[in-house]
Amino acid sequence: MILYSSRHFVALALFLVANIFTPLDASPIGWEFAVTLRSKILFLDKQMQIIASAAHEYEELSALTFDESEELIYFNDKKHQNGSIFSLRHDATASSAIVEQAVQRTGNESVAGLAFDPLNRNLYWADMHKAQILFASIDTLAKEPPKVLVDLHVEGGRPDGVAVDICRRKLYWTNCKIGHASVERIGLDGKNRETLIQDDIDMPRGIAVDQVTDRLYWIDDKNGIFFAVESSKLDGSDRKLVVQDKHQEPLQLAITSDTIYWTDRTDRAVWSYPKPSYDTLPTSNATQSPDEVLEQPQAAVKRLATWKEDIYGIVARTDFYQRLQKDDSCNGVVKKIKQRLDKTLNATRSQISEQMDKLQQEHCLNGGTFFAHNNYCMCRLGFKGARCEISECHNYCVHGTCEISDFGFPKCYCQTNFYGDRCEYYKCNGYCLNNGHCVVDKDNSDLSCECTERFSGSRCEFNNTETCAAYCQLLKQQPDTPVPNHCYDVCEEMNSNGTSIAVYSRPSLCSSPTVFTGTVIIVLVSGTVACLALVALIVHGLRLMYKPKRPHIKKTFVVRKQARHNSSSDTPLTNRPLATEQCEITIENCCNMNICETPCFDPKLVEQQFAARDRKPCVKEDKKILIHNMDDDLMS
Repeated sequence: MILYSSRHFVALALFLVANIFTPLDASPIGWEFAVTLRSKILFLDKQMQIIASAAHEYEELSALTFDESEELIYFNDKKHQNGSIFSLRHDATASSAIVEQAVQRTGNESVAGLAFDPLNRNLYWADMHKAQILFASIDTLAKEPPKVLVDLHVEGGRPDGVAVDICRRKLYWTNCKIGHASVERIGLDGKNRETLIQDDIDMPRGIAVDQVTDRLYWIDDKNGIFFAVESSKLDGSDRKLVVQDKHQEPLQLAITSDTIYWTDRTDRAVWSYPKPSYDTLPTSNATQSPDEVLEQPQAAVKRLATWKEDIYGIVARTDFYQRLQKDDSCNGVVKKIKQRLDKTLNATRSQISEQMDKLQQEHCLNGGTFFAHNNYCMCRLGFKGARCEISECHNYCVHGTCEISDFGFPKCYCQTNFYGDRCEYYKCNGYCLNNGHCVVDKDNSDLSCECTERFSGSRCEFNNTETCAAYCQLLKQQPDTPVPNHCYDVCEEMNSNGTSIAVYSRPSLCSSPTVFTGTVIIVLVSGTVACLALVALIVHGLRLMYKPKRPHIKKTFVVRKQARHNSSSDTPLTNRPLATEQCEITIENCCNMNICETPCFDPKLVEQQFAARDRKPCVKEDKKILIHNMDDDLMS
């Protein structure tokens, strides 16, 4: 206990400086996350902005763990000659840090993971070089050497990440031996070792216990370019794939109430992913390839911060003791830790002046308990802040009543017609369109809209003026067309104002009912056909009117049975069979000789032409004679 007492008096001095020379609104805690870079420890706020740094005298930092009950950070330095694990107490108000050696170096230790049990004040770590998981009490380190909890050397194991289940008194670790990787656990007393996960796992690294939800999280560095964050119940059942991504080398992770954080050696960055509800997580399946898993919808992995140095460990403040005061599995452990802290405080109270007592009583507000040795307030459920000055319900519910749940989270009971996690949404928001007024039914909470003039519909989504314009145009052409009653007023107003209906009818055909659209199409098609028929009729009439009449000719020819013997110019005029005497041929409707291709022949005229063939008459004269002969016959 000598080591503890020396820390205590230094903390009291820092407390006096902090409370006398620091404004009341300054936070003695100040940070939410801590990460180890190669040569220093960074303290970060909720936005991952650097608040302070410490441990600059060390060369190669790696693992990191956090004792939230006493505000102590434990870290490992791989190259320090005297020690392998150190403790650090950071005071934000004094901008200082107290670093002390916790575990002495005895050989070539290679600490991969660190964990702390605040009940028994034991520190646990995985030594990859020795293939062992060791532990030691921070109160007896000066007197007793570390002890071996699990020895994996014989089986060739490589322990990496470690995590303590404070409530159920179990230690979890990852074995990253390639080909025989596993996730295992054992009692803090060294009994009941169990293998929880050993199938479909490649190289598990960091591991964490979520005390609020009683689940286990670990990082698996998959073969190739992929990695995964997986989760299961504390007994290894209900295994779920939380997120899978690629092109990272994840090392350690931390869990808060709503987010998962991990460090990445490839990008030297801290990444985050929202902690999903456990009933919606996809079940891990060994038959699924990484590409198939990545095709499933998932939230985006977010990079929060990047540094130039290598990064390894990360811890987050979880307010574990405030959250689990009423948890059935944890309330007994939390009570014992608080009693131990109270006992330690009472044992040293006599060394504190009356002025210090008064400052202590006034320091923590709203019933918070003050611990002088680390200048820390443990707040009651529903309060937070360095001095418990902030109610978690303050301005949390927008339209509702706030209450604190058993786990210390604010919960809203919304007023009527409001909803959302913080009752921030009103049912009527955005429901009625076009400036319509939303009305909520008092009996069944149904929504309805009171529309402005010229708009209608259950949500005032229809513009009556634009819709009625189409009806007005159709009504003007077809007065018998059925039109909604409210459109008659619109049509009258448009006509009285001299408004062109075509202006309002541009979008109407797309939004008109199906019956109206069909009627318009039928009218347009019928009108087009009628116009084409009328044009054809007019053209045909004009052609008949200006076309010359064809003559109607009827003439009878007597054909001799055979040619005369005494006339050298006689030729048969027909190839018809020979008759006894002679036959007659009647030719009707002989066409106009100026148009038709085949003329009508007169036998007498032919004889004259053959008789005078030596005179070579003009062709035009022959046609005139033939036509003149035909006209004479017609006149007779």
